[in-house]
Amino acid sequence: MKLYKKLLSYIPERKVHAILAVAFTAIGNILLFYAYYLIWTLVRDVFMGESLTDSKKTSILILSLFILQGIIYIFGLWMSHLTGFRLETRLREKGIKHLINASNTFFDTHDSGEVRKIIDNNVEQTHMIVAHLIPDQTTAILIPILMLLLVFKLNIYLGIFFVLIMIISLIIMKAMMGDVSFMGEYMKKGDELNAGAVEYVRGMPVVKIFNAPLIGFKKLYDNIISYRDLVYKYSMSCRIPYVSFQWILNIFIIMPVFLAIFMVSRGEDAALWSAKILFFTLFMGIYFSNLMKVMYVGMYTYQANSAVDNLENLFKEMNEKKIAFGNISEMKNSNIEFKNVDFSYDGENKIINNLSLKFNENKVYALVGSSGSGKSTIAKLISGLYPVDSGQIKIGDVNIYDYDKEYLMKNIGIVFQNPKLFKDLSIFENIKLANKDASDEEVIKSLKVARCDEFINKFKNGYNAVIGEDGINLSGGEIQRISIARIFLKNPKIIILDEASAAADPENEYELQIAFKELIKNRTVIMIAHRLSSIRGVDEILVVENGKIIERGSHNELMDRDSRYKEFVNLYESANEWRVK
Repeated sequence: MKLYKKLLSYIPERKVHAILAVAFTAIGNILLFYAYYLIWTLVRDVFMGESLTDSKKTSILILSLFILQGIIYIFGLWMSHLTGFRLETRLREKGIKHLINASNTFFDTHDSGEVRKIIDNNVEQTHMIVAHLIPDQTTAILIPILMLLLVFKLNIYLGIFFVLIMIISLIIMKAMMGDVSFMGEYMKKGDELNAGAVEYVRGMPVVKIFNAPLIGFKKLYDNIISYRDLVYKYSMSCRIPYVSFQWILNIFIIMPVFLAIFMVSRGEDAALWSAKILFFTLFMGIYFSNLMKVMYVGMYTYQANSAVDNLENLFKEMNEKKIAFGNISEMKNSNIEFKNVDFSYDGENKIINNLSLKFNENKVYALVGSSGSGKSTIAKLISGLYPVDSGQIKIGDVNIYDYDKEYLMKNIGIVFQNPKLFKDLSIFENIKLANKDASDEEVIKSLKVARCDEFINKFKNGYNAVIGEDGINLSGGEIQRISIARIFLKNPKIIILDEASAAADPENEYELQIAFKELIKNRTVIMIAHRLSSIRGVDEILVVENGKIIERGSHNELMDRDSRYKEFVNLYESANEWRVK
């Protein structure tokens, strides 16, 4: 009931459907047992040689009750399935809502495939417990009670025997289910196996090229073996209880025969006891069929509990480090200042440590450093999408989190190393996403300034050429130029260029440099570049190491002294001179 209370809290409007599912199932079971009672009266009359003048009416009534029970049971299933499907929909909606509002640190620490798998798989595991087990569990609880009443009506000794059967079968059934904690390990191994299989499929080109065997993908191979061993071990742990269950089932079907012989030997009516034993044997089949349904309740309950916990933990992670923005929508200037800023993704390992620095407006800065030094993190913090652990980041002497979010995003433009375009949209539509209020002339102008005309003119539909599988395909440099056109249309006060020309070939890089020259005019620009030859003309270079600024100055100033930057430049130039002999 705690589980159902938790699940139905997501869909309070469907609680009535869950109650109706229970009610319809209960009514159907009562009608079913009334039909069984009428069957007993017919069997008794046949064996006792009573008059069968009303047997036709009784048979029609029995048939009608079975049909009515089936219809009512369908209504119960309908109600529970409406509840189950709405729960799945609501959980997916909740997942999407949390994803849309999740902090950006969440996306840096969680792979998109992992998040999708957690949401889809766990949502699916709530279906069985609601859509099927609400009527099944109602039946599982009600049938033994109704059976006890009917069997005790047949004979008190058969009733006592049936109680004994119930106790023994429930004990054995619990042993058959095995250790409930197995389900946790089983689900974990299943997730590892799925992840390994996805990795293997993604690496299929490598498999084909090098004719690599499965064992070459050690992680997947180990997952398969581990999963096999776990399932085999669990199956073997259940074999004795399962065989005992089947063995006792057969004994229980035979035992009432000996009870009947004993009772007849004491003077009871043989015909009446024959009818009772026949009917009791029929009931035993119904009882054990019901028990098999109960066996799966533990498994599905554990899965559903685990699924809800996984989803709620995921939603909690999405909300961690979520930023609350203000309502300021005016920026006095585009100066950027860090004041004693600390930042970490997990709250423990600091990426930025007590950082203080200032970028003056309308200047061009370059961040240089080794991989993992904190360059990209500084750029991300300036974007206002990542919360600091401590300290302040100010733009125009105002804490960035005090700005209205939409206003802040409008005034900060970012060009990533691998920008994304939306498939099934035209080039024109992809650009206009940056400013939906822009005129067609402004969109076309931004494309021209970004040097996109050179390749767009090759397409039959020009600016209206659709991107994607059924449309055109663009190179990395061409995609980069379209992303720059977006920034031109957005017209922000601050621009962040994160290794923006890394994917470009020489021809595209030339066009990109011309576009960049136009883009950075009269704006505060922060560049992150590994091609040190492209940053020599910036106003100031900052060398980042372990989340701190260890050097800053112009190219000439840093080269005139024994600096870390000079060491980077020498390494870069020597690498450019490497040749394959």
